[in-house]
Amino acid sequence: MFSDIYIPQRGQLIEAKGVVTREAIRMAIGQLLDYRRFAPEETRLAVLLPRHPGPDLEALLASVEIACIWRKAEQGFSDNANNEFVGGPGDPGSAS
Repeated sequence: MFSDIYIPQRGQLIEAKGVVTREAIRMAIGQLLDYRRFAPEETRLAVLLPRHPGPDLEALLASVEIACIWRKAEQGFSDNANNEFVGGPGDPGSAS
């Protein structure tokens, strides 16, 4: 099994999706829950999306304790914890 992104510095396993649809979010949830079995116990989960998913899908992710990270125009990325990632979510110099 291969996940999309694991960032050891953040202790975060991230599944990337190219579209923001309920089906894609549901698939990401299942994939992350499956992959988590092989990750360190403290690993946090997140879904990387091309844009903010909207309140309903964000609430769905939050209900299973999965964060969402989305592209902010050309300025990098943001997440639902209001973190900014100027170089991207994997950039060691970015905020956590």
